Amino acid sequence: VNFLVIADRNNHAIRAMSATCSFICENGGRCISPEQCKCLDGWGGKDCTTPKCTSPCGERELCVGPNICGCIPGYRGEGKGCNKPLCVQECEHGGTCSAPDTCSCLPGWFDANCTTPVCEQTCGNGGNCTAPNTCSCPSEWIGSDCRTPVCHQQCLNGGWCVAPDTCLCPPQWSGHDCGQPVCHQGFFQSYSSMREQDSDSKPIHSYWLSYEPCNITAWCIETNGFDCAQVDRELTLVEAKYGRKYR
Repeated sequence: VNFLVIADRNNHAIRAMSATCSFICENGGRCISPEQCKCLDGWGGKDCTTPKCTSPCGERELCVGPNICGCIPGYRGEGKGCNKPLCVQECEHGGTCSAPDTCSCLPGWFDANCTTPVCEQTCGNGGNCTAPNTCSCPSEWIGSDCRTPVCHQQCLNGGWCVAPDTCLCPPQWSGHDCGQPVCHQGFFQSYSSMREQDSDSKPIHSYWLSYEPCNITAWCIETNGFDCAQVDRELTLVEAKYGRKYR
């Protein structure tokens, strides 16, 4: 170390001063002059913190110490070179770590760690995608996309289930299961199921309607309605009087 010595007039040394650096010379380096470090072999830089490697480091490597190469952040060495990415999360369901903190997921999964399933169909009516292309449906709905309603009753007489426990009935039927006839008088139907010509040999078109009476007995059994009781009434025929003297 070079010192600057200050002496009195009798040549008595009263103070020795060394060079001053405003920063620390790291890794065994020494301050040899104002703001200048002398570094040990293998180190460089203004404050001796930059390592030196005589041979170039490989791909995704950095010189981390004198003639020591280390992997860049996000990779680790496996065999020769730093070719293995690191993921802080676990890649689930067969996913692989393909880049630092990045999972490559198998088909049917996505998200940062491959835990969110993918459904090509949309799960309707409150259903949730719980596995690849699989919907978990509420109890009132079924089907691959939760859009088929569940009816606990059987929809009769050509009716079909259109909503949970709801049947859509043909025109002649009603009720929660389409088991109750609608009319007790009758209904109209197309001529298409009747003869092609009438008694006058005139053409009959299929869009003409014909009145057909309902089966009153079947209707009464189903409904047990008031009108069905009319057949039990006792009727007395009364002859209508007429003529001038009855006016």
